[in-house]
Amino acid sequence: MYSLIKKALQPYSIGNESLTLEKTLHTESWNGDLHFKILADDKAFSARFIKHNRSPNHVFGEISNDCLLEQINFCRFLSENQIPFMRIFPVSENKPFTIIEWDNVMYRFVLFEWIEGQHITNCTTDIAVKFGKIAREMHDISSLYTSTVFTKKSHLEGYSKFINMIRQKLQISELSNDYVLLLEDYLKETEKHIKTATTDKLDFIIQSDLNPLNIIWDNNEKVVGIVDFESIDYYDRIESLAWLVKWYSRTNGLYSNEISPIVANAFLSSYNASDYLYEDELDRLSSLIWLSGCINWNFVKKTIGILESKNKNLLINHILTYKERGEKLLTLVSKNLI
Repeated sequence: MYSLIKKALQPYSIGNESLTLEKTLHTESWNGDLHFKILADDKAFSARFIKHNRSPNHVFGEISNDCLLEQINFCRFLSENQIPFMRIFPVSENKPFTIIEWDNVMYRFVLFEWIEGQHITNCTTDIAVKFGKIAREMHDISSLYTSTVFTKKSHLEGYSKFINMIRQKLQISELSNDYVLLLEDYLKETEKHIKTATTDKLDFIIQSDLNPLNIIWDNNEKVVGIVDFESIDYYDRIESLAWLVKWYSRTNGLYSNEISPIVANAFLSSYNASDYLYEDELDRLSSLIWLSGCINWNFVKKTIGILESKNKNLLINHILTYKERGEKLLTLVSKNLI
């Protein structure tokens, strides 16, 4: 990897005096991108290699060159508006990234200034309140940016495609009828939540992935950096709010199912979600939260793997686990929020 980074840095004219690969990041990323912390001439950078064909499911994740340029422009827009977003280190004023081939794979190479700090994934009420304010500020500023490159889309389209992917695999499975019905009941519950979440009043704004692994805090629990950019696109505000509620209600880390309605509603109150949520939309938000946790790519990938393995007991435990998760997620939004 050192040779790859050395080659990528040649157009930047840095790293000639000294170059250290300090850390490999996101080694289990679903998209196959490469991400490193490097020291070039004693200055720290985030070095990112973005694949052209990066999505395992062709539902979310593909990035064209034009889209990448627009994402970088949006990063600059946020930084200019005092959002602590990552700062790009361009090759030149008109060339924000380069293209490099390595082991027969084409990458777009993007270099950012490194932001030092820590991730906080055990969410407390205090963290939820602090980040609720930041998320609202970022969303409000983001709403001022318009783009002809990004397309306006709803997560519901992706969820429906996920259902079709599972059903296609289910049709060729050799499971007995009882097991088919078990999974089909889950998919019907998913479709019920999609119906509840569907609206003709989508409020699209450009935004990034604000999950806790993309947020950098200092030792005083102040946000000093937001480090995701490849997820920047148009999304419905309330759909994105659902993801934030799911992430910032987890009291024992991102990979735990321990969630707190108290912490979730502290986040929503700090965000001033009542500005966008009317009483009849609380059910929609609850269904969106359920969908974010119960029909995401992790669920789909594991479900398809189990169907291919024909392991009936594994399928039962898998569905029951996600049903239990869904029941918990539906408790997160208080009817007293409005």
